[in-house]
Amino acid sequence: MPDTMAVPDEAPARRSATTGLVRPLVAPANPGVRLAEIAHEAKLNLRGDLSDPGFGAAAAGALGLDLPARPGIAVADGAAALWLGPTEWLVVGGVDREADLASRLLGALAGRHFAVTNVTDNWTVLALAGPKALDVLAKGCPLDLHPRAFPAGSVAQSMIVQADVVLHRTDDMDGAPRLRIYVRRSFAQYLWDWLADAALEYGVGEG
Repeated sequence: MPDTMAVPDEAPARRSATTGLVRPLVAPANPGVRLAEIAHEAKLNLRGDLSDPGFGAAAAGALGLDLPARPGIAVADGAAALWLGPTEWLVVGGVDREADLASRLLGALAGRHFAVTNVTDNWTVLALAGPKALDVLAKGCPLDLHPRAFPAGSVAQSMIVQADVVLHRTDDMDGAPRLRIYVRRSFAQYLWDWLADAALEYGVGEG
């Protein structure tokens, strides 16, 4: 009788990178900092050459935005392109949209010199916001985070303590900064714990 192998009825459920941590965070009514994970947001690493006008035009048509040619951010129609280098971008675009975004890019860029890599499950996103958010980051990040040097819309690769990150200051709400911290999944729980601890003196809530 031939050997048989059981096949699961369905794929195992995806787990967020911070599953298992103590939740929710205990906070006063108006915490100085809010912390949350944005799990399973689509993230694609895109490489190509903007000196080839056909590459830029094709990518723009697929994403609905022009790829930034210098450090910065471009956003349109729920998608964003974060500048990582002269020929590299991190394309993000909503929860569970990686297959759609990849399909659009692959179709538009077919025949050109490019690379699209799905890194959705390799990275996660920690959202940090509140009037004391920059004070928390200043405890462990070497960047100059003053609004003159790092205004809303800025993107930079750096470190927070021992974790490599891509830091994106998205915008301000009621005068308080809002940031997205892209971190490798293997460092997500470490960084979550560090941020939560660093924010304790200001009051930290989840959300």
